[in-house]
Amino acid sequence: MKSFGYLIRTVTCFLLLFATWNPTGYSYAAWLGTEDGSRLSVKIAVGLLLLALYAAYLRIAWVALRLPGILTAVTILYSGYLSLRHLGVVDADAPLWSSYLALVLAGLVLASGVCWSHFKRRISGQSHVLTPPP
Repeated sequence: MKSFGYLIRTVTCFLLLFATWNPTGYSYAAWLGTEDGSRLSVKIAVGLLLLALYAAYLRIAWVALRLPGILTAVTILYSGYLSLRHLGVVDADAPLWSSYLALVLAGLVLASGVCWSHFKRRISGQSHVLTPPP
């Protein structure tokens, strides 16, 4: 898989997270909160689609990284965030930027889990790098 495949997987992880919730109000969570009642079946169908996508992506990330890998990714990204705060690049009192930064950090962790098995296969040359699910 080339770099374009990693880019596509990363963008889809970000789209999934930002489509579910974001601070702008154009998301599934904001749409679900509207009281129009006429599109309840569409809201349920979109919710089930998002749930299925989350189940697939989180399962792929969990199988690829497991708990130590996820904790390592979160620790590295959070320490980078704290370094940016310490340097004054990110204002700690700005809730909008903190929300976006939390979404970006979650997207990077999810994208690293989705791309990890392909990256490991490319480096090691193995055809199978994941163990079968329990």
